[in-house]
Amino acid sequence: MKVVIFEDEMHNSERLMQLLQKCDSSIEVVAVISSVFEGIKWLGQQHTVDLMLMDIQLSDGNCFELFEQTKVKTPIIFTTAYDSFALQAFKVNSIDYLMKPIELKELQRALKKYEEFKPVEQESFDIARLAQEFLKRDSARFIGRLNNQLTYVKAKDIAWLHFVKGITYATTINNQKMPLDYSLDQIEKMLDRNMFFRINRQFIIHIDAIKKITTYYNSRLILQLNPDVDTDVIISRERVPDFKNWLEGKEAEG
Repeated sequence: MKVVIFEDEMHNSERLMQLLQKCDSSIEVVAVISSVFEGIKWLGQQHTVDLMLMDIQLSDGNCFELFEQTKVKTPIIFTTAYDSFALQAFKVNSIDYLMKPIELKELQRALKKYEEFKPVEQESFDIARLAQEFLKRDSARFIGRLNNQLTYVKAKDIAWLHFVKGITYATTINNQKMPLDYSLDQIEKMLDRNMFFRINRQFIIHIDAIKKITTYYNSRLILQLNPDVDTDVIISRERVPDFKNWLEGKEAEG
């Protein structure tokens, strides 16, 4: 079986190749592709492979951009750090996925599913629907009121969210502050958990807003954010393990 891997992190691609060999020593990895640009070029050359293992996020963009440029009929197993809520689309479309860090048993299960699923007509896969499922969180918008006018903020522009005095405020990467008509619980369910983390009852932060992490007494952590916050941003002792897993791109336990 010939396989192509789409992965922008070398240690992940090397581990995946090792796992594939453990699953079946006859598997041949014909290429490792790290970017959308490289992928479009490779697919345009009409290489013949049996299976693609594809990371959602490549070095220069989202892998679904590939399908806007070329028609793909080859079965795909996606590898991703996204949470299971966003991945329901895969179950509907009968395309498998692996959560990072990838485990041998999960890869074996996916390859077995591939073997059972090969005879299915590949053109029936709705890649556009999958792309919509993944991209909808990145394009989520939240409505608020400012000076008696309705406004909105895009999720991708939010640096952090703060619940204070009964109101949820979003602070953007450009340091604009906006009151929103949502609770933190509501917003948390609509955000990409790979990018945003609920550090305590008052704050949700974007990973790129973290400027500095300092150890704090009683086994807690204190963060310095950009833009700055006018109060201490503290991660409780109970949340520290999940926070560290999140920083490493691991799915939180439970």
